[in-house]
Amino acid sequence: MPLPEPHSRFMTPQNKAALDSIRKELLSAERIVITAHVRPDGDSLGSEIGLARFLIALDKEVTILNSDQEPRTLSWLADMQPGGLLQVFEEGNLKQVEALAHADAIVVVDTGVEHRLGDVGPRIRKAQGRKFLIDHHPDPDSWFDLACVETDSASTGELIYQLIEEHDPKLIDESIATALYAAIMTDTGSFRYAATTPETHRIIADLLERGGIGPEPIHIAVFDGRSREGLRLLARSLDTITTHYDGRLATMHITQDMLRETGAYFDETEGLINYALSLEGVEAAVIFLETPSGIKASFRSKGDCPINEWAAQFGGGGHVNAAGAYLKDRPLHRAMKEIIDSAPLHVMSASADEDATRDDISSEDLALLASFKG
Repeated sequence: MPLPEPHSRFMTPQNKAALDSIRKELLSAERIVITAHVRPDGDSLGSEIGLARFLIALDKEVTILNSDQEPRTLSWLADMQPGGLLQVFEEGNLKQVEALAHADAIVVVDTGVEHRLGDVGPRIRKAQGRKFLIDHHPDPDSWFDLACVETDSASTGELIYQLIEEHDPKLIDESIATALYAAIMTDTGSFRYAATTPETHRIIADLLERGGIGPEPIHIAVFDGRSREGLRLLARSLDTITTHYDGRLATMHITQDMLRETGAYFDETEGLINYALSLEGVEAAVIFLETPSGIKASFRSKGDCPINEWAAQFGGGGHVNAAGAYLKDRPLHRAMKEIIDSAPLHVMSASADEDATRDDISSEDLALLASFKG
């Protein structure tokens, strides 16, 4: 059975050229540090590991340096890696300071803004090595030497795949294929989000074939490891689901008390928003997560309902159908009210009035119109 053709069709020529240039820089480097955003998810961790294992196969010295530990649902992927490859940043750790100081190249994946890198962010930006960005989120910072930001890509893992595949596809072994499969699968919601394309499936087919891996063990490891405490939290969180604006918006919330009373870990909140989004008639959903320092709001939507501008109103951002924001110095009830009150412009505008547009109707008018409709 012939292998698929090279997969460059989803990239713009500009980003294709940028990725080619980044590849050349990495091939000439000897010591490389890779990092990603705080609270690593499947795409960030899988992309880091896939890129690192590719570079290690080329006899590069590689360190993955993140501000946070991987979540328990991805600990199996971290455990598969060589000792010392994955490190959590520690202020004053001399080996980590030396790795950054001696790095020829520093690669940031799956986020393009310094504050999303956490405690390691300032160190990354001040390091002497050349800095490269590979990401699919819009609006990156401008301090990178080279950046490939392809917002039409379903995941950063797809971009890492292309970087490797166009150099030498024979280097895609079990370890690389597993990491990139986990990256792409998780960021596409198991291939159900709108950004999933035929190209995504062609890439996945190639990873399965070249790596000799199967989907089932990875899906089981990621999704079938809930604890009893996590199930208790799920039950409690489902009771908080509320709909607004004639059922177009659904919200749910999780408090610190709920976490303590159920005994669940914070990372077991991952994916709970999909239950609210799955309600019939719901176009967008928000889950509010109370943390010791503020409220984390995660936004999700279906189809032609963009919510990244909504999240941006609160200092956040993200994709058209998946975004987030962090609201500090507000109690939970206030953060919920502010976001819910601002929803009509983003959730109702397409259906509130056939003759109205976002330019000629205010959010207050939309909220009033929504109250009449709902």
